[in-house]
Amino acid sequence: MRLSALAFAALLAAAVVPASAQQVRDLASVNGWRAYVAQSTGGPLCGMGTNANSRGRFFWIKVERLNGNLHGFIQVGDRSWNVRREARGRIVVAIDSRRAELNYVGTSQPDMIEASYGGAFRNFINFVEAFAAGYRMQVSFPGERVEPWAADLRGTRAVTEAFLACARRI
Repeated sequence: MRLSALAFAALLAAAVVPASAQQVRDLASVNGWRAYVAQSTGGPLCGMGTNANSRGRFFWIKVERLNGNLHGFIQVGDRSWNVRREARGRIVVAIDSRRAELNYVGTSQPDMIEASYGGAFRNFINFVEAFAAGYRMQVSFPGERVEPWAADLRGTRAVTEAFLACARRI
């Protein structure tokens, strides 16, 4: 992942509202974190996360039904990044003492990477429940020249519960 300054405005909108989304409805919002449901071309999509903060970083957790199966994924981005579409690497998301290590790929937006839980959906729900109960999250990028990120999760339970209720409905 090579980092350089440029190109975030389009991604910020894409991070909040999926590119294929036609209708978006907010479900909950607290301390800069938000949960929403969107109607995309493939069907409903549930998401929760935070928009770019003062440093230009964002973190989104999403779930959607693809070909009849639920898929969970995480999108992480920074407006200063310039990641190749085919770039691959690892991210580690630590919530308090629990860790999830995921492989990521570059996306069509150069300032975002995406990690998918794909077939490990139970593990994804466990991760989301840890997020709901957590106090502090740290995202690190092993092998990359990116300093770890930290986020305060206090008060995010309402957002997470709205997200999980949405995920159960789709």
